[in-house]
Amino acid sequence: MPNQTTFGYTCNIAMKTIHPFVMLNRVFFVLGIVVAMILSASAQRITGTVTDSRGEALPYVNVFVKEIQSGTNTDLDGKYIMVLDPGHYQVVFSSVGYLPQEIPVVVGDREYVVNVKMQVSDVELDQILVKAKKKDAAYEIIQKVTENRDKHLKAIESYRCNLYIRAAEFFSSTDTKKNKSAEVQVEFSPDDDPFENDQTDTLSKDNLVEIYSDLSFQYPSDYKDVRLGYRKYGDDRGLFIPKFSETGFNFYNNLVPLKGVSQVPLISPFSSTAILTYKYQLLSSIKEGPNLVHKIRVTPRKKGNASCEGYVYVNDSIWNINRVELDLAPDALYIYDAFSIEQSYALTDDSLWLVDRLLFKYVARQSKTKSFTGTTLLHFLNIQPNVTFPPRFFGNEVAITTREAIDRDQNYWDSTRVEPLSKKEEKVATYRDSIKRLHESEEYLDSTQKAYNKVTVGEVLWHGLGFRNNFKKSDFYHSSLLDLIDFSVIGGFRLGPYISYFRRYPSDRMLRMSGSASVGLKNGDVNGNFNFWTRYNPYKLSDFGISFGREFQSINNFDAYLNQLKRSNYILRDFFAAYHTTELFNGFYLRLGVDFSDRRSALGFDSETFIGDIIDDEEPIFFEPYQAFRSEIKFSYTPAQRFMTEPTRKVVLGSKFPTVHFQYQKGWNGLFGSDIDWDYMQVGLSHDLILGTLGNSKYTMRLGKFLNTRNVQYVDLLRFRQSDPYLFSSPLGSFQLLDTSLTTTGLFFEAHHIHHFNGALINNIPLIKKLKVRVAAGGGMLYVKKDNYRHQEVFAGIERVLKIGARRRLRLGLFGVLADSNQTKTTAGWKISLDIIDTWKKDWSH
Repeated sequence: MPNQTTFGYTCNIAMKTIHPFVMLNRVFFVLGIVVAMILSASAQRITGTVTDSRGEALPYVNVFVKEIQSGTNTDLDGKYIMVLDPGHYQVVFSSVGYLPQEIPVVVGDREYVVNVKMQVSDVELDQILVKAKKKDAAYEIIQKVTENRDKHLKAIESYRCNLYIRAAEFFSSTDTKKNKSAEVQVEFSPDDDPFENDQTDTLSKDNLVEIYSDLSFQYPSDYKDVRLGYRKYGDDRGLFIPKFSETGFNFYNNLVPLKGVSQVPLISPFSSTAILTYKYQLLSSIKEGPNLVHKIRVTPRKKGNASCEGYVYVNDSIWNINRVELDLAPDALYIYDAFSIEQSYALTDDSLWLVDRLLFKYVARQSKTKSFTGTTLLHFLNIQPNVTFPPRFFGNEVAITTREAIDRDQNYWDSTRVEPLSKKEEKVATYRDSIKRLHESEEYLDSTQKAYNKVTVGEVLWHGLGFRNNFKKSDFYHSSLLDLIDFSVIGGFRLGPYISYFRRYPSDRMLRMSGSASVGLKNGDVNGNFNFWTRYNPYKLSDFGISFGREFQSINNFDAYLNQLKRSNYILRDFFAAYHTTELFNGFYLRLGVDFSDRRSALGFDSETFIGDIIDDEEPIFFEPYQAFRSEIKFSYTPAQRFMTEPTRKVVLGSKFPTVHFQYQKGWNGLFGSDIDWDYMQVGLSHDLILGTLGNSKYTMRLGKFLNTRNVQYVDLLRFRQSDPYLFSSPLGSFQLLDTSLTTTGLFFEAHHIHHFNGALINNIPLIKKLKVRVAAGGGMLYVKKDNYRHQEVFAGIERVLKIGARRRLRLGLFGVLADSNQTKTTAGWKISLDIIDTWKKDWSH
């Protein structure tokens, strides 16, 4: 049964007060362009794009303004932006391996655009190249490929082809202990979809998937992947099945993005400044057909997250890439322990060298003796270069899988399979097919249903009772005897059951119902609730839900953990709520909600518990009973949101643009006897930025105000979370050193930012690098107009990723925080952060 209170865990780290840090008051008022323009209406933007001599965008170029001793860096597209006051400035553009450029800029009353084309620093590169040539001919071969990159970088503007993908994963164990058969006890969490977490099949952990597609591509990034066939043997969730946008490994580019694999892009062995990163050794020159192919060993000069090692093969005379075999730096990988890329080129009928085969190999270790090894093969077939596609052929729908594709028979796969299955893959396919037929048989479904529904002593006492209908894909759960006991901040222990029902339909529609009831052992009061939720349109991500009941409600359920244990944070309410969310068009979501509450003080209950002996506590607040009816409408929009369409649902892939939202809430007076009367509006912005070798950033901003405050009750005030004493809370929605819970009805502005350097700052420090720690930094600011209150803080710390499973990762961090406001002294403290990776998104929460 879900607890009504969330408990946190802390460790004791002393905080201290230091001398006022006045400049901190101003630092966070330049967070982003919006804030900067608010503070200085006369300031103007300087924007532009930095490219190399071939017109290719140069990311991470340092843009430095001499007069203010500050600047910025270009993004992945070579673009930059700064805000400066009117005046004369000298702006210096510099990057390793390129000649610096200093450009005078006059900022007036209009936006200033400065585009820069940088030239390679021949002196710096030649010094290394001359020394290298004396040792090995490989350097001259690599230089010739680099000089001919223009011919091969964009060999064709567009193409259409067939794409064959085969992903396989095998479980291996070196444990010498003999396996003993035992009955497997399946635990079911009522909050999970039981059919997404079915653990009953323990016969094999090997899995295989085959995909055959009609692929269309147009430079630089438009594509459409129509899957003509899709067949899985087992479970495809753990396999590495990249979207096409994650397979565009063009080693003629300076940087090669590794989306979903590595946290930083790869510095190509053929980049214009690769000689600064790698050492080369010519191993052989062998005739392969009509071509003389040079095999060159690639080794990083210094181990780094953005480098690789392995072999590259170069065609003589043509001076292009024949194939590559490269191993990635393990410290930069998201969830894998080892990952390699093999990419080969083939000569087409049009005398073009195009990628025809990709092979990924990876290892994910579960323990010292157990691991998963996987391979993903991609074959590009029947390539038609330079296809002219009709207008609007490409859009945000980048992949389509039809029901027909999933229903393809064995004859189809025998005819389309490019490379035969290995013996191991054949065994997996045969075994999984037989298991699938068995699992779909009526006898098996009936027998496993009876086994699962059998009531055991362990279920009654500890795990809870689960009753499954395999034919209807439904599940019923009842809490165990142990879970009948619950704890409430108001009155202490309570006794009562929790039940839930879940069903997934063949159309991927889902339905969930749950309810609970409890009696307070001290007061004899009865509370309970009922919840209903359904996803009725998986293509539009449309949800509808209702809930009602009686409960002790937390006034601020986002407050600090210790505040959640205080009686003064709770009231008693009878409530009814309903909401509806849907996607009106791609990326544009609407949420509608209403709730009615009969609110009363919890002061009339015997509310004391043992918690009062541990923390400073106060009695529940007193107020006269009243009714509150509220409504909400919220729009959110993510431009250019890409997605995949599957036979029964839509899968959102994300966007390179930020998400904006608008929210309007109203407290109604007179409607359904409601006593409140207020209007509230809020706008916000959030974005995740990938900055290549410099790491990745996330930020959020919101601006809001009560438009009408005729009757705003204490419960409805806008609140800002008090910081936890020692725990690093989510830096994108809270502050780390806000010493009290703040409330307001006036105008406010709030911003948060965090940047993970992913090894960019400490890669070259050998001793620290061996510790595998990474640096992160960020900050936040808050402005409340009504009280003229300003709070700002910065933080920086180190993090280390720990393995807690084959694909599960825990990021543990220690941060130092410095905070200041216009009403308090500057303070500093230490915080501990915990974050677990989302294995589906392959990303962290912050």
